[in-house]
Amino acid sequence: MNTQQQSQQVYVVGGQQLQNALLTEFLVKEEVATHSIPFVHDITVETLRTKDQNLFLVDYHSVDVNEVIAHLLEADQEVENDVLIAVFNVDDEESLSKLAGLPMVNGGFQFDCPQAMLSKGIKAIFDGELWFPRAVLQTYLMKSRTFNKTFSRSEVNLTDREVEVLKVMATGAKNSEIASSLNLSPHTIKTHIYNIFKKINASNRLQAVNWAQENL
Repeated sequence: MNTQQQSQQVYVVGGQQLQNALLTEFLVKEEVATHSIPFVHDITVETLRTKDQNLFLVDYHSVDVNEVIAHLLEADQEVENDVLIAVFNVDDEESLSKLAGLPMVNGGFQFDCPQAMLSKGIKAIFDGELWFPRAVLQTYLMKSRTFNKTFSRSEVNLTDREVEVLKVMATGAKNSEIASSLNLSPHTIKTHIYNIFKKINASNRLQAVNWAQENL
C-alpha cells in the first residue's frame, strides 16, 4: 500500500452486517483501507484527523443519508482533512439524481454495480471526482436550473479570495490542491467554500462548479 493510500480511509456504514463485512473484505483486497461500522456517530472528530481523506460509504437501504450528512457537516468544519460521502445499494438512476443534489455526497453506486466499478469509483472520489453516471448528472443539473435557482453574478458579493477559490475548484481540484495553489490552509479553504455555497445558494460542490462555469 503506497503513502497516498495510507492517508485514506473508507468507512462502510450500514445495518446489514454480512453485506458490509463482504464489501469491507473486498475493498481491503483492493488495497483500500476499510472499516465497517453500524453508525456514523461511532467516528469522532479525533478519528477523522488521523487520515487526510475519509470516505463514508453509506448503505442506501439501512441508513438515513440525511442523518449522515448532518453529522458529518458538523464534523467537517472542525477538521482540515477531507470528509466525503458516497452511497451504495441505490435502487435506480432517479434516486441517484436526488443524491447528487445533497451536500457532501460525491458519488453513488446502484445495487447491481460491479465490484470493479465500485473500486474504481472510490479511487476516483478520493482523486476529487464526482462519481455519478453522466445521465444522472445531466438530469440533476437540468432540475437544479429549473427548481433550485442559484443567484446570478450580479446578485452575489463574492470577495476576491472567494472568486479565486471558486475558479480553482471549478477545475476539479480537491481542497488540498486548492490550498496548495493559493498558499492557504485546508481549513481556510473549507471556510471559503462554505461561505461561497451560502452566497450563491448552492447546496453542494456540483452546483458551485456549474455556477462558476456560467458566471465567472
